[in-house]
Amino acid sequence: MPIRHMQYSGPPLPDTPAATTASPAQAGPAGRAMRTQGMVLAFYILDAVLMAAYAAHGALPPLAALAYAAAGCGLTGLFVALVRTGVHRRMGGAWFTTLQLLSACTLMLATAAAVPQIGMLLMLTMIVAVATAALQLPLRHVLAVSGLIAVVSLALLWAYGGRFGMPLDDGWLRLLSGSWFALILGKIAAINLIGTQMRKALAASNARLAQALTQVRELSERDELTGLQNRRSILTLLTEERARFARGGPAFAVAIMDIDHFKRVNDRHGHATGDEVLRRFAKIASGILRSTDRIARFGGEEFLLLLPNTPDARLAGLAAERFRCAVESHPWADVAADLAVTCSIGLTISRAGEEAAEMLERADAALYRAKSAGRNAVCAG
Repeated sequence: MPIRHMQYSGPPLPDTPAATTASPAQAGPAGRAMRTQGMVLAFYILDAVLMAAYAAHGALPPLAALAYAAAGCGLTGLFVALVRTGVHRRMGGAWFTTLQLLSACTLMLATAAAVPQIGMLLMLTMIVAVATAALQLPLRHVLAVSGLIAVVSLALLWAYGGRFGMPLDDGWLRLLSGSWFALILGKIAAINLIGTQMRKALAASNARLAQALTQVRELSERDELTGLQNRRSILTLLTEERARFARGGPAFAVAIMDIDHFKRVNDRHGHATGDEVLRRFAKIASGILRSTDRIARFGGEEFLLLLPNTPDARLAGLAAERFRCAVESHPWADVAADLAVTCSIGLTISRAGEEAAEMLERADAALYRAKSAGRNAVCAG
């Protein structure tokens, strides 16, 4: 499941799965955002528990941990309400995340001002929050929030001087401070995990996009009925082949093939039979041609054959004649009783200085001569 937003010990970032599986009711952006709020609340409480341990040892006022926990619960409740009412979607992910980041950092800075004894630990926690949010936010949002935090932090350091730090007066306080610092390191490691998951999700999304683009390209280049390339696609290939020939590449041939009396097939046997004739015609071509040859449905019952690396008319004529015979000998009666199908082919070889359009005109003229000669024939032009 893609991880889009996640947050640790600070600004809750929306739309992040807390687990790899979820019920249908929990699926979707709203469900992920709600799980994110629950996780953020858990981190607020963890920080408050460490603060309570300091208070139990007399290093902090007894109400400091309670006030921090209450404020964290209140902020989380506010953002839960925004998610439930759909406000987070109307705000947009970047602004919603920025608001959460600012609210969490404000709480940490206010707490650092109230109990500067643990101010350094709160600042380190705040750095983790900003770094995590930076995975989701535009650069301008990150710079704006970071600049504001830097100014307020400088003011706090200036105001409290040596009182701003972390309690290290005895072994118990060193253990608590070390535990808090270890928790911060764990959150930093989690940022790397989140980033890895996001990169994987992005890679998977890009792969799906590439697959969709390939399918779209295939649809734009293929004839839906026959599965062959379409007119636009084969004309592009013809233009490229002509350009290679103009640069000194091998000669090539072009043939226009037309199914004889195709209208009669439709009139006598119906359009469904006509469609099947077109499909079989395409299948015959695909089974006979070389791997380098290309055939496309040029329009209606007309097909265009491109034969690269075909240096003379004799070789091109043999290929076209082989195809004509294959069409004539195909068991068309399997498609419809008394059905017989033949084709006429107009063939031409590339000439120096000739454009693709001129070559097609010569092939079309040769096709006309093949039809005038009685059809079921190959004529070169």
